[in-house]
Amino acid sequence: MHSFYIPFGSSLVVLNLEPILPLCFWPHSLRQPGPKTKVLSPREGEILTVYQLETTVQANSDGEFEIFHEGNKLFSFQSTPSSPQTSPTFKPKNGHNTIQIRFKKSNGFVLSQEIHFYFGTKLSAGGAHSGFLINGELYTVGRNNFGQLGTGISTGDGINDRIVKVDPIRDIFSIHFNQNNSMAISQNGRVYTWGANSKGQLGIGNNNTDPARASDPGNRQPPTEIPGINDAVMGAYGFNHALVLKSDGTVVAFGQNNVGQLGNGENNLNRNSFSSNPVNVVQLRNVIQVIAGSEHSAALTENGEVYIWGRNQYGNLGNGIISPANTVQSVPVKVEGLSKIKQIANGRDHILALTSDGKIYSWGLNASGQLGIGGNGNPPPTPIPTQILNIQDVASIWAGGTQSFAILKNGEVKGWGANGNMASLALGESNTQKVYEPNKAVVGIDNVVHFGCGATHNFALLGNGEIYGWGWNFKGSLGRTDLQNNWGAPNPVYIKFP
Repeated sequence: MHSFYIPFGSSLVVLNLEPILPLCFWPHSLRQPGPKTKVLSPREGEILTVYQLETTVQANSDGEFEIFHEGNKLFSFQSTPSSPQTSPTFKPKNGHNTIQIRFKKSNGFVLSQEIHFYFGTKLSAGGAHSGFLINGELYTVGRNNFGQLGTGISTGDGINDRIVKVDPIRDIFSIHFNQNNSMAISQNGRVYTWGANSKGQLGIGNNNTDPARASDPGNRQPPTEIPGINDAVMGAYGFNHALVLKSDGTVVAFGQNNVGQLGNGENNLNRNSFSSNPVNVVQLRNVIQVIAGSEHSAALTENGEVYIWGRNQYGNLGNGIISPANTVQSVPVKVEGLSKIKQIANGRDHILALTSDGKIYSWGLNASGQLGIGGNGNPPPTPIPTQILNIQDVASIWAGGTQSFAILKNGEVKGWGANGNMASLALGESNTQKVYEPNKAVVGIDNVVHFGCGATHNFALLGNGEIYGWGWNFKGSLGRTDLQNNWGAPNPVYIKFP
């Protein structure tokens, strides 16, 4: 109760009043939750291996979305309540990226969110050596007879199971290993290569850097910059050839060219053909991803088409034909029957293609079930793209040697192909020799976001930054000194760095 004294003539009148709470009537709409937005892609912390992306967003009310990349406004469009909307495609920058999404209401209300992602390859593996990119620093382990670890020196063809840091090069954002070669690309688009070079596969203008005998200890070619390339965004190594994707969507290649795997249109080729200097891949533009197998090469373009050139001994070209081993295909050919492809992957001689709606097609060598299309024993090659039927909602695909993996949108990992004593699929056991269809794999770890696949050993990067490896530890390729006497590691093992 409150008392008020009010003058009344020569007297004061006392009023005692009870407080009364005001009645407020709010419109129904104002009592509802405010605007909410959701970023469906890219995901926070995602690692992209394709040189193109789009942003998918969703809001629960009318308004305008604005998309910024590294502080620069790219797009704006009106929202459709509760319906996902996708921006036009754009290119990431090398390494770390930041996208800002702003949602504006007509009354001036603004919601803002940042998404951080990475473009590049952080894990890679070859025949028996491995690479790890951690905060721009490169670490390697495993076989080093051709200097594939990048230290510039070799103890011969012995065991190297202690992880070492590669010092000569800095600001690396992507690494690409295969067989006996290694490649690193720096933030400024320069390319460094090291390892075997008898077929000019270092791309440095010569093929005479190999030791007289790889089994002998001594100096090896250190990481060396390829002259004339300063705009690289991606690379790929086959067994003895390499590809480099430039920021303008064109591709150059170097190394062995016996079946046209360099894609430069040359047809007068034989088993001794190679180029130690980069040559242009012809009739190919707007490329957003390159991969390479034993003697084939493949590219994915902006419009979702796949092109392949080189070896077709196992139906690698996907054109329905299986060719003799020495057949030359030196011009990229489009793989018919595929559309809206968002990512490609390959092993030695098999190829995978992922569609924008989460389906996988595969073709090529299938003797170990690496195509995932079923079978038993030693299935024959499949020369046309064939859908893997019992898997869907796939987020990304990975392959190496004769094994294949997929990360589903719900985070599950599936694997298929060779396993056996080498335990390439990390099934938790090595009794299963081959897996012919996608099955649970890489057991015992969760939240896998990135793979590095070698010939018979593989690595996974988890969302928390931890790295695990499994498979054959030949020459110390897993970087675990305690596993040197094991034939294969059937369970993922934690990889510790110096």
